[in-house]
Amino acid sequence: MNMKITLKSFWPAVVGLIVATVLLLLPGQEFPKRDWMSKIYLDKWVHLGLFAMLVALWSLPLISRIDEGSRLRNIFFWIAMGFIAYGIAIEFIQGNFIPYRTFGVDDMIADAVGSGIGFLFARRQLRNQ
Repeated sequence: MNMKITLKSFWPAVVGLIVATVLLLLPGQEFPKRDWMSKIYLDKWVHLGLFAMLVALWSLPLISRIDEGSRLRNIFFWIAMGFIAYGIAIEFIQGNFIPYRTFGVDDMIADAVGSGIGFLFARRQLRNQ
């Protein structure tokens, strides 16, 4: 089953990036401390989903703007790379400037995997057009 998703505006991407940045830069004491959350690695799943969503939201509007498929795939790749760099930068900021937050390589891995999923999703949507 091929599901076609059409998104023509960048506004969801802009709002998503602002919300993600605010959430990623909140001080650590703002988050609930629940033992069950760590058992299911909820934080990593949130990172993965958030970065997949961001890459998809920034990629999908381009499908209706650019006709050349190989150029779009290249742009999608660089959007994903940009969000991987963003995730790395956020981890450095968290580790050095945000109270009660730590630098986490595991978060960077989740961000990169999520970015890759967003990239693959955008490529699939391109094929479905």
